[in-house]
Amino acid sequence: MSVNDRLVTQQKRYVKLTPTNNSSNEWSYAKGNNIIRFSIAEQDAYLLANQVELQFNFKVFTDTTFASSVKNADAFQIDEKTGVEGIIKTLTVSSRRYATSICEQIRDWNQLVSVAKPALSSKRDILTQHNHGNIAVGQGVYNVDEEAIDQGNLDSLRVNDAKLQRKFYQFEDGNGNVNQYLGWDCSINLYSGIFLQDKLDLRLFGGLEIEIELGSNVNFFENANNNVSYQISDVILNCPFLYKSEAELSSGVQPASLQFLTWNSLYNVAQSTDTTITNKVGIRSVLSMVQKFVPVSYINNSSEHAKAFAGWNPGVKRLTYHRNGQRYPLEYEIKTERGEGNPDVEVIKEKNPQVLINSLSAFQNYKDVKHSHITSQNLDNRQNAPYYLGVSFDQISGQGIDLSGGTVSTELVSTLQNPQNNTAVPFGVYTFFLNKNTLVIQPNQRIQAIE
Repeated sequence: MSVNDRLVTQQKRYVKLTPTNNSSNEWSYAKGNNIIRFSIAEQDAYLLANQVELQFNFKVFTDTTFASSVKNADAFQIDEKTGVEGIIKTLTVSSRRYATSICEQIRDWNQLVSVAKPALSSKRDILTQHNHGNIAVGQGVYNVDEEAIDQGNLDSLRVNDAKLQRKFYQFEDGNGNVNQYLGWDCSINLYSGIFLQDKLDLRLFGGLEIEIELGSNVNFFENANNNVSYQISDVILNCPFLYKSEAELSSGVQPASLQFLTWNSLYNVAQSTDTTITNKVGIRSVLSMVQKFVPVSYINNSSEHAKAFAGWNPGVKRLTYHRNGQRYPLEYEIKTERGEGNPDVEVIKEKNPQVLINSLSAFQNYKDVKHSHITSQNLDNRQNAPYYLGVSFDQISGQGIDLSGGTVSTELVSTLQNPQNNTAVPFGVYTFFLNKNTLVIQPNQRIQAIE
């Protein structure tokens, strides 16, 4: 047998899918058409899920009727760590053949992405990625002239300095002459548990239905009035398919089950400096938990300092995790207070090493993390240093723990310190659970999920 006879040939193709709803292919939260649906047909191919990209033309307007486009003097800002990913509120993935089976639904998807990607990427990685993909360059330009400036003054210097970003979205030519507004082409990766897989068998899944819900204008933009709006058009889902080889098709062997990861989300409010955040999860095989904090007044608020996607440290002093009232998975309390000088400020500007290790472990083994925004000694200001709490429930077997009954809770002693002053304010708590799923497929029947 020759070498060529032993080679297995597989074809990889990129397929661009258009939405199955809204023939005009224009979408905006302001006009109420904020649900985008895609359908991926059942076929003898694998979807290379971690390479799926949502691509669209992105426009910014200074009114909700889309009559006034951006001018050079207009003020608005897009969060540099999320870019235009911040427009996605909810991501839902379900089976096309088994229409009643939702495989994964992530509410507050933009909040999850705002910590998941910075946790595993350096600041330069994130800024480069978003600058190339959707022109979210952050506030101004970093240069050597700023190195000697005090951190507090440097932050003040960058407030409202969004000119570089606005130049890509502005309407006029600089002389007040109105030109045809073309918008900007953007491409974002759809992060989710199920899309972390290398290959998804579309025959086994029965095809996929993907639904994307766009979020509020006032939650997406910063340093802007409530009339600044966005619109996306020419939306496509760029999907890479790896078609099955002849050997796979001729074998006739069809697996009866497959495993994949999913994220689940819950929302709470911390109103007391000594509080317990308790959730009834109702799922099995939970691998880890991530919690992000945002002042309640910053949510759906587009004012100058209301950064809804920043990872705010609520001034954590002591932290304990519980499962059904007993300490788990850590048998001890984490204390982040240091010294007698000003412990409130210290815990806000630093990431305690114990908190850091547990937080990174919620995504992967912390020893394997080579690039991250999160450090135990923050050199950036509070709003640009993503903060979250995280913990892994199972780092040994990788099978997770059963939370189908009972509760899981976070006992938290903090200052709930307002980012603008030293007063205590309520913080919204976005909690995300990563769990492992096993799908058992029965012919001509719906999916039976064993979580």
